[in-house]
Amino acid sequence: MEAQIINKKCSLKKHNQNEAIFFCLECKIYMCNKCENYHSELFPNHNKHKLETNINEIFTGFCKEENHNNPLLFLCKSHNQLCCGACLSKIKKKGNGQHSDCDVCLIEDIKEEKKNKLKENIENLKILSNSLEPSINKLKSLYEKINENKENVKLNIQKIFTNIRTALNEREDKLLLEVDEIYNNIFIKDEIIKESTKLPNKIKTSLEKANLIDKDWNNDSKLSLCINECLNIENNIKYINEINDKIKQSQNYNEINIDFSFDQKFIEEIENFGYISYYNYIFKDSLILKCNQKYIENLKNWINEKKKFKTKLLYRKTRDGDSYYNFHKLCDNQGANLVIIKTTEGNIIGGYTSLDWDNHSSWKNDKDTFLYSLNDNKIFRKSQNSKFSIYCYNAAGPWLPYFGFLKYNGRKNLSQGQILCRGDEFENYNLLLNNNGKDKNFDAEEVEVYKIILN
Repeated sequence: MEAQIINKKCSLKKHNQNEAIFFCLECKIYMCNKCENYHSELFPNHNKHKLETNINEIFTGFCKEENHNNPLLFLCKSHNQLCCGACLSKIKKKGNGQHSDCDVCLIEDIKEEKKNKLKENIENLKILSNSLEPSINKLKSLYEKINENKENVKLNIQKIFTNIRTALNEREDKLLLEVDEIYNNIFIKDEIIKESTKLPNKIKTSLEKANLIDKDWNNDSKLSLCINECLNIENNIKYINEINDKIKQSQNYNEINIDFSFDQKFIEEIENFGYISYYNYIFKDSLILKCNQKYIENLKNWINEKKKFKTKLLYRKTRDGDSYYNFHKLCDNQGANLVIIKTTEGNIIGGYTSLDWDNHSSWKNDKDTFLYSLNDNKIFRKSQNSKFSIYCYNAAGPWLPYFGFLKYNGRKNLSQGQILCRGDEFENYNLLLNNNGKDKNFDAEEVEVYKIILN
């Protein structure tokens, strides 16, 4: 219900044109500013409310229902609300009888109950007061951290795209320069065109000079001049012939062109370049995955593509040690789990089971068990006929005791394993490290085991 703003007049008859500023709970009167001054001197201990909030926040001791204006002497337990006699009336007319069929009692009857409840609430408020501030500070800290992460992501995006634009601009400049060099070195240079237009005039000038020299040839006083002009004419003819040869050579370029081409897939890759890892919190603790969106998306879909799930890091080799004892201590009886292994060769492999690990030295069958290779983007589901999903053994870890393909072979710790898969255990089995069907030993750089909690 929309709040009603108090707009009352002073209760004093001669001041009833003045706006009320205060309400006295004891006297049940509205007072203007003048009346409040006198009232404060006469009754300094009276409880007054300043009329600056909505009417629903001011308790007057009287019922606020329209036309009731009766003292609140009852408590409706059904609605947990104070009410007056008119509210309880069996004669239901407009504004009356709202609580006539409710569980009602006199306020005097619940005085001790509410007094005890008040003490309890005081203690609760003290507890809340002590715990609320740290919670608020933690929330603020979390917000600042998230906001900082958001700004860092945006800055990183801008930085990467700036680098891409710089690289594209540099590549563009290089290609443009290469085009100029090809045309200048292989095809017709600009200066040849310019020089070719000068050739007719150069020939005409040289011919005129040659005719003049021919007339003065027998004049011994001009012999040196004639010889010098002859040399100039010879050089001109040589230059004209060179340009003329290049002009003739250019006729061969009529059907020769250079072109610029590119792989259209590059444009498609640019259009889909980058991704926002908005749900990489699923494996946020993984040092192996390092928030690799592709790997996380694959694992998410392989485990359960239709449902969301949470993860909890149970075991990490470099953190918890590589002994079998530590593995079983941290991972046994935890339910569905995912094993992620990074080998020293950089391969990321592992397996999922919805079963518990334990140390009972027994095989377990699980239709949901699968193996995977993130490098190959492959998943290997358990065959319908296979009864061997995992083998639990107290002297071995998650891969050494037959996690489908990883067999215990007398290794001393969880840093060493061997790939071995029976032919009927997994469909289309051809793991990256399978080594053409032969057993393959490997060293584990890191091993992580996650509890999978389906929502």
